[in-house]
Amino acid sequence: MNNSIVSEKSVGILRLLLAINFNAAMIFLLIASILTALGSPMFFEDYGDLYGPMDNNLRLMLIYLCVTEITVYSFCRYSNSYRSMILMGLFLLLMSVGVEYYGVINEVMVDDNYIWFFAYLGLSHLSFGLMTHSLKDYDHVQ
Repeated sequence: MNNSIVSEKSVGILRLLLAINFNAAMIFLLIASILTALGSPMFFEDYGDLYGPMDNNLRLMLIYLCVTEITVYSFCRYSNSYRSMILMGLFLLLMSVGVEYYGVINEVMVDDNYIWFFAYLGLSHLSFGLMTHSLKDYDHVQ
């Protein structure tokens, strides 16, 4: 019985920490997207290599990502199923690699902070999605 109490507390603490981290990641995405779209170099350096058709591509990508994130999160809240967050997390992890590839293909310098930004977002979404999906099964067992 004592083990089940400790286990319930551990699960509760884990759930709380992952939820706080996920919400912090969402707020961070929103703030970074807005500031970057406004031209602030607070989070990401603008090397000035992006010109012509590629002008502001990464800034615009962050705005699209933010809108997509709000849509996916709204869907998850409405359906009360966070499995889509697992896919979103995997997508964001792939973006951390894709941004670097984008720079190599287009022969432009891309700030390394984009890689860490997308890796953090991806891991936050993935862990939150996996936690909510697996703990639903845990809650039904008890």
